[in-house]
This record gives sequence, structure tokens and C-alpha cells, in this order.
Amino acid sequence: MKKLKYIFITLTATCCLFSCSLDETNYSNIDTEVAYTSTDGYSGLINACYENLYYLYGKLDGIGPMEMGTDLWKIGSRDGSHGDITNYNSNLTPSTGVIETVWDALYCIVGYCNTAIYYQSRGTDFTSESIAASAAEARFMRGFALFHIVEQWGNVVLDTVSFAQSGKASEMAYRSPESDFYDLIISDLKIAVNDLPVSQADRGRATKKAAMAMLAKAYLQRTRLYDEGSAECIAYADSAYQIATELIDNASTYDCALYSSTASESGDTQAWDGDNNKDNDEFLFVEAIDHVNGYNPEGWNRGRTSQYYMMSIGSQAQNFGVASDGLRYGRANATVWSPTYYLLHDCFEPKMQKSIADNDELVGLALNQTDFTPDTRFENAFYYKYYAATTTYVTKANLARYKKDTLATELNSVTKRRIRSSLATGTEYNQLFPSANYYASTTNASANYEREDVDDALGCFTPNWELDTLATAKNKRLCVGITDYFNMEAGSLGQEASYTYFRNLFPSFKKYRNFKYVYTNQYDMMDIPIIRLTDIYLIAAEAAITKGTPSEGLEYLNAVRRHAALSTDASAMEVTADSMTIDYILKERARELCGEQWRWYDLKRTRRLTEEYLTQDGMNPYITTFDASKHTVRPIPQEFLDCIANPDEFGTNGY
Repeated sequence: MKKLKYIFITLTATCCLFSCSLDETNYSNIDTEVAYTSTDGYSGLINACYENLYYLYGKLDGIGPMEMGTDLWKIGSRDGSHGDITNYNSNLTPSTGVIETVWDALYCIVGYCNTAIYYQSRGTDFTSESIAASAAEARFMRGFALFHIVEQWGNVVLDTVSFAQSGKASEMAYRSPESDFYDLIISDLKIAVNDLPVSQADRGRATKKAAMAMLAKAYLQRTRLYDEGSAECIAYADSAYQIATELIDNASTYDCALYSSTASESGDTQAWDGDNNKDNDEFLFVEAIDHVNGYNPEGWNRGRTSQYYMMSIGSQAQNFGVASDGLRYGRANATVWSPTYYLLHDCFEPKMQKSIADNDELVGLALNQTDFTPDTRFENAFYYKYYAATTTYVTKANLARYKKDTLATELNSVTKRRIRSSLATGTEYNQLFPSANYYASTTNASANYEREDVDDALGCFTPNWELDTLATAKNKRLCVGITDYFNMEAGSLGQEASYTYFRNLFPSFKKYRNFKYVYTNQYDMMDIPIIRLTDIYLIAAEAAITKGTPSEGLEYLNAVRRHAALSTDASAMEVTADSMTIDYILKERARELCGEQWRWYDLKRTRRLTEEYLTQDGMNPYITTFDASKHTVRPIPQEFLDCIANPDEFGTNGY
């Protein structure tokens, strides 16, 4: 199986930009001239351009700057862990750790790419033309990194000179206008579109479709620099529309496609199916994870994202047999973020998923037992059914604690209060579900796996629709609906449940917990999609609105909506021209892309990073001190300011 190979380059000529002292002369030019002018050396340099994606995806660091401080996620308290970047509280400073990590990672990418671009025309056994496709990978990665830099920090340092070229780093830092950033981003991505191949032998490398997708995103993001409706805004929106629709309308030419919904599976379900993860028609750019040999930065320490969005199983669900450290649900004791009421109620429809229509017990728990949504995306994005890892007898004490009717006929015997185990060993699991889990017959053959095909093993049920309290009181499982784990009454700042034992319960984010590639309760070896094709459909729809011709984008919006339903429900998902508004597109992007580390950029682009927007009912209740004069960019890292000779002149972005 193909994989992205990482080569760690230690030559000082490609040290991370601004991550070390800036007054040192580079004495390695002779070494770099030998290394990077050879085909093998240049190939290693291109590999290095990808290395720092590791810090942005699959770990904690990239989540905060890219996804948080938005309308979709909240934490346990106003000043709790990660409240700095999630809530814009006073702890958000130039010394905030994740800000420094992301800055270093992005500027390291820029530094490697600058060196690769510099050496493109200096080969001893290659020519500029013969290496054009490889150099285009550096162009793509530089454009990608600069996009994140200018959106996170605004008009900071736009550096295009390799240390190998200059011989030393500058002691002074100078800001460049955001428009200059976008000029270079767009120029780089245009070259990448022209020179990159349609496909690559190794997963994770930039291709033509990735460059086209990123170019469409850059064009649309640039519209925020201009007044709405201005000639510049319309022109860049039109450019975004043209490149997005070229990719969409000729998808097969560029080696991509949406999965077609069937009567049994939606296209969205197929997109997140583990069997499709390593060769996915809809993934345009991924961080490729080597699940065979662990040839990744830090080896098997990958795929940790999901643990930060995990319900705290140990506090409540464990009493109903659910394992707090299970392989399927992950490591719950690292929980940081949970979904907002706005995401679960206003974006996703608070209606039953059709997948439970034949389960009389679960349907019987709903307050409205005839109300189903055709949209499968909530179920594909969140765990709301948790299965017991051991056979458990729910005690009468726990029945009373969780508001159960201890006198109910349904619960009047130990036998009726038994929740059976869903566990199978790795070997047994592989026999029951061949190839269902990559590790079931290899690395973790002796591990226990939670199955989800054992109805009686359901221990905890946390859907985003309202449950009937009379029905849940007679049910042996822990059952809490959206009005149980949220309290939206006035005066409930944290939206937390009014009843103590229903707190810390919510649907857990699962997009990055692909069970086929679970390695441990903490790690997952799935490839991580960075740009998906449905994102570009929604870019086309939004661009049509922004440029003043919304009718042109309606079919692209409806294509995404049909893709989210079974083929038999496709027509029910379609919307009319009345839905072609920015606010509706934002809700659609939330349904489609929540947790995929684009939300902060979405709000910034659509001019929703405002106090008025972020303090609406149902959104993150802890954003109470948003300051538009500084919070639309992140603080300049202190470690960078300590390295330059003019920190006061350069500034901190107001922090």
C-alpha cells in the first residue's frame, strides 16, 4: 500500500523560519548545494515540505486556532482548559502554546518550500522542467501555509527567501499587506494547478485537484478584504466560482467524484466508511498516515483528534456498562470540547435518524415518534449510541440517581435490568466482521472490541432530538435527549443540564475515530481528510451568492444535500432558491464540515466573527468578551518577538 514517506532533513539551511535565533549566519551552503542539486536530495526536500502537517491535523494544536472561537463548540466553563482560544478570554496572549506551535509549523512549511523553489533551477542532475511537478508540490504547500498564516495573523511576515539563498536570517521583521499574501498564494496555486499531476503514487501528496480546490478556497476567502458588492469582491468570488465548478463539473478528469447515494447508504456514509479511507473518491487532500509500518512523525502517535471531543464516559455512562477507555469510543478523560446547542439543534435537524426506524425501543423513547430526518450526517459525525463493554446489572441506586421509575414493571427484576456485553476479542471480531478493523487480526489481536450490532448491549443513548421523560424513566439504559443535556433557559450561562447527573453527557464527535483503523483507545491510523469535494460544492454555492447570482449555485448546494441522504430520500433534501443565503450556507457547512478545522475561516470570510453573531442564543455561551479590534486575528507568538530586533515596531496584533 502506498504511503507518504517522511524524510527528516537536519541541514541548518532549512531550519524553521523564525523558530530559532535570527542572527546566526548559515554556514551550510556547501552542504545544501550538494544535497539539493541532486535528484534524491531534492526529493527529500519536497518530502520535508509536508512534515509539519503533523502538528496541524490529528493532534490537539491545530484544533483551537482553526475550529474554535466559533458558533459550533464550547468547553466546560468560561475559564476552563483552552478557554483562551475557545472563548477569547484574557488568557489568550502571545505566549499561548498552541498559537506558537501552529505558527512554527506553518513557517517551517514556508521555509522548506522557499528552499525547494530556490533550488528548482539549480540542479546538477535535473532541469527546472524535469522537476516542475515536484516543485509544484512546494508551490502548493507554500500557498496552503500562507493561507493559514494570513488568516490567523493578518499582515505579518511574508518571507519568500530561503536561508540557503540569503545565508542568514534577518534580524528585523516587516509586515506585508494581506493583499500581498493573497497575490503570492494565488500565484503559487496557479502554478501548482498547471504543473501538478492528476494523481500521485504516494498518498498525501498534492495533486491537481488539491491545488484547484485550494485555489477556489483562496479566491473566495480573499473577498473578505473588500466591501461586499464591490467590483473586487465580485471578481474574486467569480474566480472562486469558475475554478470550483471546473473541478466539480469535470471531476472524473481530475480523479475525484462524489459517492452516489443508494437505497441503503448515503454518499456521506460512504465517504466516512473505513473501507474507503485510504483510497477515497471525495478526499482532495489528506494527511496520509502509514498504518502498516508506522512511518509517521512520532510513529503510532496519530489520530488523537477525537479524544478531545469525547463525552466523559467514566462519569456517568460507565454505570451502564460503557467502557471509559474503550477502543471504539476512545480516551474520554482528555475531553475539552462539546457541541453547542446551535450545532445540534439549529444546524442538524433535531429529529430521529432513519437508521433506528426499525428499533421499536429507541423510537418509543422519542417525544415525537413519527418525526424522522432524511439527513444522515448527524449519525456519521457523532456517536449517540454507546455500547456496554461488560455485562452490567443496573442497580436500584443508579436507577434512582438517573430518574428511573424503580417501581416500573419494566425494571422490577435484576434480569430486566441487565445490559449485556458487546465485546469480542480481536480474533473473534475479525471472524464476525472480516476486515472491519485493520488491527483486529494483527497488532491488537488480543484486544477487546465493542460491537454495535448487539441491540441489547446499548448502554447509553444521547441523541440530538427530544426524548419522552416518561418513557426514559422506564428504560434500563441511560437515555438523555437534547433538552436533558442542554438547559437553554434564561440564566443558564453554560447551557449545562439542570440535573447534575445529566451533565457531561452529549453526542461525541467521531469523524476522526474511524474504527477500521483504531490502534489504541487514543490513536487512530486513518488518513485525515484536509479538503473534501463537498467543501468545494459549497464554495461554488457561496461564491454564486457573493457575486450576486445565487441561482447559479443552487444545484451545487442541492447536490451536497442529496449526497447526505439515501437515494430514496434525495428529493426530500432539496431546497429552493430562498435558501441561497450566506446564513443558510453557513448552517450547511456546519452540517457537512463541523470539526474539520475550517469553521473559524468560514466565520471570518462571511464577516460573522462579531460580537453580535457569536453571542446569539445557542452558540458558545462563554464568548462574552469578544473584541473585534483584536480577536479577528491571533496574537503574534512571543517566541518570535523575542527573536527579532524590532518587536515593539512589529507589534503583537493588539494582545
